[in-house]
Amino acid sequence: MESWDEDLINAKYHFAVAERMYANFFEFEEKRFLIGVINELAKSVSCFIRAVLIFEGKLGRNYSHNLKIFKKISRKYFGEIDSENLLKVLEIKRAHKMTPVEFAHKNKMILLVNGKYWFLTVERLGEFLKSLKNSILKFRGISDKYKKVI
Repeated sequence: MESWDEDLINAKYHFAVAERMYANFFEFEEKRFLIGVINELAKSVSCFIRAVLIFEGKLGRNYSHNLKIFKKISRKYFGEIDSENLLKVLEIKRAHKMTPVEFAHKNKMILLVNGKYWFLTVERLGEFLKSLKNSILKFRGISDKYKKVI
């Protein structure tokens, strides 16, 4: 097993949990499912970014530096929209952690971040899930080719 495989497995696990919570939201429509989706998506994206950086041999100790490197690398592999969505998930997670006010009504979640309101819809969370799924599938294709070469 390669050193990045473990992080990819963790990313897939947290993605599966986020996907199940997202599906359950439509049955129960409770705020905690939205928060859970955000948390699990952020864990999955973090593990995924780490896997990509280890695969590329560019993982460092500085978090913000790693994100800059990932931003450059990810566009090449996953496209601009998916890359931006992955980074946006981490931004939302950080904002959710800092927010003093959060409110969920039907298919929207409202966060107060630095005096500004952020509106997060369930549909947007679905887009984030789709971007992460596409990125994981693309990365698996890239890493499978690498394994066959060695």
